[in-house]
Amino acid sequence: MRQCSHCRRTSTPLWRRDPETQQTLCNACGIYVRQRHMRRPRALIDADREDDQEFEEAESPFGGRQCSHCRARETCVWRRNKEGDQVCNACGVFERLRGIPRPLSLQHRKIRARFRNRQMALPP
Repeated sequence: MRQCSHCRRTSTPLWRRDPETQQTLCNACGIYVRQRHMRRPRALIDADREDDQEFEEAESPFGGRQCSHCRARETCVWRRNKEGDQVCNACGVFERLRGIPRPLSLQHRKIRARFRNRQMALPP
């Protein structure tokens, strides 16, 4: 059974390798090492473990995760804000780009698809 050499996680969407030691890393530790050239801090590892426990204990269809800002339960990607709180994709991206929390008036109930090609976005 595979195990992350840093955080000891046994399940991940993608296994990676440490660029220096070639040891097996989970996706989160591998991305952190590649982007910051240092190992992932223990505080982030512990926060992920707490999220995993909440996910396993929850009985709701969306796994019990909830955005700490807008209270959304469904998103394409979960993110963390500067304080380390779990936020939905929309709130996380808005705050990262603009430096302020996303106004609740911008919240939509439905997740809209992203159009990557402008020609596809326009009706024929």
